[in-house]
Formats: sequence, structure tokens, C-alpha cells
Amino acid sequence: MILGIDLGTTFSVAATMGEHGRPTVLPNQLGDATTPSEVYFRSASSVLVGRAARAAAATDPDNAVALIKRRMGTECELRFHGVAHTPESVSALILRALVAGATTPVRAVITVPAYFGIREREATFQAARLAGIDVLELLAEPVAAALHYGTAVAESDGAVLVYDLGGGTFDTTVLRVTGAGVTVVATDGDSELGGADWDERVVDHLAEHWPDDDDESFIRQLRVEAEVAKLALSVATECDVRLGAVTVRLDRDTFEQMTADLVDRTMTIVARTLAAAAAKGVRRIDDVVLVGGSSRMPRIAAAVAEQLGIRPRLVEPDFAAALGAAVRAHQLADDRTREGLRAAGGALARIADAPTASVVSRSFGILLDDSYDPNAERRFVRHIVHRNDPLPTSGSAEFATVMPGQYRIRVQVFEQAGDVESAEMADNRRVLDGELRLPAGLPAGSPVTITLRVSADGLLGVTARERTGGGRLELEAYVEGVVDEQRTRRLAHFLTGLTVGQ
Repeated sequence: MILGIDLGTTFSVAATMGEHGRPTVLPNQLGDATTPSEVYFRSASSVLVGRAARAAAATDPDNAVALIKRRMGTECELRFHGVAHTPESVSALILRALVAGATTPVRAVITVPAYFGIREREATFQAARLAGIDVLELLAEPVAAALHYGTAVAESDGAVLVYDLGGGTFDTTVLRVTGAGVTVVATDGDSELGGADWDERVVDHLAEHWPDDDDESFIRQLRVEAEVAKLALSVATECDVRLGAVTVRLDRDTFEQMTADLVDRTMTIVARTLAAAAAKGVRRIDDVVLVGGSSRMPRIAAAVAEQLGIRPRLVEPDFAAALGAAVRAHQLADDRTREGLRAAGGALARIADAPTASVVSRSFGILLDDSYDPNAERRFVRHIVHRNDPLPTSGSAEFATVMPGQYRIRVQVFEQAGDVESAEMADNRRVLDGELRLPAGLPAGSPVTITLRVSADGLLGVTARERTGGGRLELEAYVEGVVDEQRTRRLAHFLTGLTVGQ
């Protein structure tokens, strides 16, 4: 079974190629097109995923987890009924629910936010492995959406801005879409910004009417009602929120005022992305595509139109990423599935063998000691590979030993952690660490060449070489994830024995 999977923060979707050669959403076991990305632990050996998990969490929130995607790539341990879980294992349970009806092994392209770094990608890869899914590729969500756009509604070639506001994350990406393929020009985003933040503003507003009720179950119910109100205000100018004997009327103007700064945050990122695209020669945007369920809010389209002077279009916002991932999966799987794309005709036939090119989502560099610091305390990161460099890419830099007779160099590769590239150590995070052994008797200032490379599928590698004596260090990162291999095996064995219901 060849699938495209959008593993979302609030909802997840699976898609495949339908009978008529077009990508189509694959319903879950309940017949629903989307599955809430929530897990409820009924016991140490039984879990609920999706709609049933959301319902159970209303009365027992301590054994439930939501928004787990925001924790991917972190060393976060969760305990339910005395059993330790990780973001990877929880995500694996969501993936298992999505493919529960599969009677043959599953191969899939899984989407990730465009700005996901190495650790988040590793964690996603590991979640799929724990779920028994063979990953063909981790595909950036805007690229997946652009593939769907290019094969479903694109009227001509050009530069496209994809504005992707999901339930918990935000992406914006500029792409070139042509009959020859999809190429990412620039991308940016925020892993802590999404529809859930709009919900929280409504919760804060509504909570003023129940100031003395801070019960966790009540607050959770308030969040459910806040989400319902947000959805209602996308089609109506006002709505009523009822809880118990109290009814609160909320209008769209009030809602938009209390969330205006959130919209502004997305538009700041859009401006940053457009500036990066302009620096690479793309100064005109031909079309704007809104994807992600939260982009349905009327204020989003209005803000985009005001800033870009282009009326954006909604392109199946809940499903675009999964549908595009299904197309990509059939590009990658084998000759037979590519032949199916060719047979479908039209835009699908054109992209059957077309490349999909992406960019580096975050800058990478080497941690250095500042030899000019009189106190010998300052350390900083010198970036060699930069955000929005086209993939695959590589970069080299020359460094030097700082002491005579130095016999080793610790090579630490850091990844940009903040919104913009910064040399400050606190604005980066370590992703690789190794030691280069040096020949004896080297003078201070002996040259060392360090090369960083990132492959088309996101594999990060580093080579450090001491030029006179031939010392060499090779490091790689991508598939091992945050959890070590031994613990991965234990988790996989444990998850196999879990009963997963929906």
C-alpha cells in the first residue's frame, strides 16, 4: 500500500491514488476523512486514538495527550499508567491508527513542516518506524501542498506562495511550479503558532465569565467550545457559546481583535520569506495558496490580500498536504506506480518523472572558541550551510588549532534554533558531536578543513580533515532520532503489544 500521510498537530490524514488515477483521501476505520491527533491511554496495554480519545480526555485529561507534534525532537518523557512514552511513540500510535485497515505492508511519504530541523525529522522518521511504516521520504508540507495545487488547480506556471496555517504549526514557502517539477525557493515558519493559539485566546475571553471555575475537565470542555466558536465565526459574524446555565455571545470583530497579533506574527514570517525569495531572484508572486484548516478564518485571506495585493485561494486546506504526499509517494515508489501517474494524463502525467527540489530549512555551523576573547570564554557558531540553500548542498571552511602540540579537536555541529541565523551559541542547538585526532607536534595555527553537506533527503554529514597529517573524521545524522537504538527496540516491542482503538 502506497500512501501519503499528513501527520498533523491537531488532525492527521492519509491519502492514496484512487480508482480513476487521482489522489484521494483514505477514510479511517470510522469512515472519517480526518483523525484527531490525540491519544488516550485506557490502561498500560490499551489506547484510543482520534475522536474516541478526544471524548475520553474530557473526563480523564491526565491520561490523554494532544499537540504532540510540538514536542517532536525534544527529550520529553510522558508517563501513563506507570509506562514511559516519548513523542515518537505517541506519534507512532497515531500513525498506526491511520493505517489500521492496511492488509499489506505500508510504504509512505510523510509530511513535515518545512522548517523542521534534523532532530524533528529524525523523531518523525522514528515514529514511522515504530509504527511499521517504510518511509519513502519526509516531504515538506508546503511542497506537498504545491504538488497537489500543481496537479489539481494550477492554470499556469509561476511562483507560488504557500501559506500553511495548521492546528499547531505555521509554514510559509515560496515555490516555482512548472511542468518540469516543483522547486522550493525559500521557506520559514514557527512550530509554536497555529489554530490552537487562536483557540486559547477564545478560552481566555470566555473564562472571564466563569472566573471561579478552574477545574481541568471544565477548562478542557471550554477549549472544545472555543474551537467550535472559532469554526463558527469563519462562516458567521457571531455565535453563542453555552456551558451550563451561562451563554456568552461572541462576534467576529471581537475575535479578530483578540487574535490580531497572531495574524501579524504570520505576516511577519511571510515578509521574511518573500525577502529571502527576492534575494534569490523571485521578486514576483503569481499566486497564493492557503492550506491548513486554520487558514479558513476570513481574516487570514484578508491579511494576505492586503500585504501581497493578490487574492489568495483555498485549495482543499484540510487535505492538500496528504493528497500531494500521495502523488509524491507514487512518484517515488516504483516504475509501476509512476506508470499509473502517466496513465492519469494531464498534470499528473507531466509530473510523473519530474523532480521535487527543496531547500535547507535551518542553517548549520561549527562551534568555535573565540581566540580574540581576552578572557578565553566566548564561544560562537560559524554557519557554513545556510537556510534556503538548495538541496543537495555542501559548504567548507578553514579553521586552525589554537595551541602548539594540540592532539585533538572536538567537532560540534550546531543547527539554527531561532527565527534567524545567529552566531550566538544560545540561538543554536547541537546536532552532531565528534573528535578529530591530530598528529603529534603540530604548531598552533595548523589548518583543519571542515565540510558540511546536506543531501536531497535531509541527511546531514560532516567531514573534518587535518591537512598535513591526514587525520579525518566522518559523522552523520538522520535516522537514529532522539531516542537511542536500544530504547527504540524496547518501544517497538511494547507498542506491538498495545491494543489501538478508534
